[in-house]
Amino acid sequence: MSISETKTTTGLVQLPLLGWRFSEPHPELQEMFHSVVREAPRNTEWSFTERRNSLIFPSRLITEGGPGGDWRDLRSDIEQNDQEFCAAASKDVERIIDAIAAQPALPTAARISVFQIAKSSTDELVCVAQGFTGEPQVGMVFQAVGVPGVKVRLTALRWYPPRPETKRHGPLAKVTLVGTGAGLIGRKELLVCLLGGS
Repeated sequence: MSISETKTTTGLVQLPLLGWRFSEPHPELQEMFHSVVREAPRNTEWSFTERRNSLIFPSRLITEGGPGGDWRDLRSDIEQNDQEFCAAASKDVERIIDAIAAQPALPTAARISVFQIAKSSTDELVCVAQGFTGEPQVGMVFQAVGVPGVKVRLTALRWYPPRPETKRHGPLAKVTLVGTGAGLIGRKELLVCLLGGS
């Protein structure tokens, strides 16, 4: 994480960035981060992106440096030539951090990932799933992260006994998911259910 500081060697205010990496995906947090960068800052525009790392940064970096994400030279140039912008961004980043800290705790999520598809139709998917977090149970409604608008109900769950050849994949289970658009869910799709939600 890089937040704004004054460089002791030059006395210049650094251009702030917030960066982090979750140990597992949290797609249910994306809208909160987008909302915070829209509403909390008062001095400049900010952006949120999620690639290998999650990053909150002044939108000026994309405007002037492109979407590639390697903005070291541009950041250095801004720090050398636009201290007013750096100071304004520093005030904003404090508001962004406060806004994130003030968010209510989100419900715990149950997650599963499609490992192998056994049978698929428009409204039903039978698959082998892995990557379980939380406690998936029959009756829960899951959202497909990569297929917006698709919600499916877990109607069957049967755990496979652990075997040496599947040990590296972690626990595996045969699951049946029912709902409009279930057939659009593909291999490696992440499914999320907010516990206590539907």
